[in-house]
Amino acid sequence: MSPFDLVPREMNEKPNVEASKRVEDIQRLHEMVKSKIEKANASYQVQASKHKKKVVFHPGDLVWVHLRKERFPSKRKSKLMPRADGPFEVLERISDNAYKINLPGDYGVSATFNVADLSPYFEDGHLDNLRANSSQQGEDDGGPSMSMTTSLQGGPRESNFMGNIREFSLACQDTSQPIHGFRPVRKPDFVHIIS
Repeated sequence: MSPFDLVPREMNEKPNVEASKRVEDIQRLHEMVKSKIEKANASYQVQASKHKKKVVFHPGDLVWVHLRKERFPSKRKSKLMPRADGPFEVLERISDNAYKINLPGDYGVSATFNVADLSPYFEDGHLDNLRANSSQQGEDDGGPSMSMTTSLQGGPRESNFMGNIREFSLACQDTSQPIHGFRPVRKPDFVHIIS
């Protein structure tokens, strides 16, 4: 909307002398301006709420409460303290924007929260099972590596790397001969040094 859209009439047109016609012109102008403002506001609202999701909680739902510094000064003293707490139960829905939460008394604040300070709590059932099932008989998390187990057993699929380690460790026991450019040096009561 530009300033020229608000111009009521052409510049060369004179205002009407009759009061009733002038009132009609001004009312028509006000209606036109009002409709253009409403149209602009509607487009702004669509653009501003493009990425917002409407979240509705029902009584009995579990939610996380965002701990704002202004509202919870004792709970947010440093950057390392948690930013949310919960889960807490929703007691009642006051409006689409406000909810009453079952908050313990030690918080010392009102139990009514804006929806922006609440986020839904999703229960992670698979995380509970991780600890319970981690050491069951006959199961392994990832399973042993085939190349590692066969090479430690000296099987036919021994990797070159494991062969080099075995050869080097045998040579460290006999420090008189260098191996592939490595010269092991034995220091008394110390670890082998490779130079």
